[in-house]
Amino acid sequence: MKAIKLSPSDNVATLLGDVAKHELVEIISAENEVIAEINALQKITFGNKIALDVIANDTHIMKCGHSIGKSIVEIPQGQLVHVQNVRSERLDIPEAIIEEIIKQMGIEQ
Repeated sequence: MKAIKLSPSDNVATLLGDVAKHELVEIISAENEVIAEINALQKITFGNKIALDVIANDTHIMKCGHSIGKSIVEIPQGQLVHVQNVRSERLDIPEAIIEEIIKQMGIEQ
């Protein structure tokens, strides 16, 4: 499976299909060049983000060269980057909604 890193400054890549736990993910650049391979630490569905490296707690999550939120815990390389480990700086999502998203998506924590 492949994931695309849209900007050189990004610390996440977007999955181009569903990935199984422990599946190897080819990371491609916006120019369609393979730039890395990462082991997925959990099931990640199409369109979601995978951590390209370890992302420290309280670090901006960069996608398309822009911050889309901040990590609330350290995120290991290969882990899903989503509501269970990131908070938006623009939108305050209630905890009950976050818990429901985690439940509906079957996100491992």
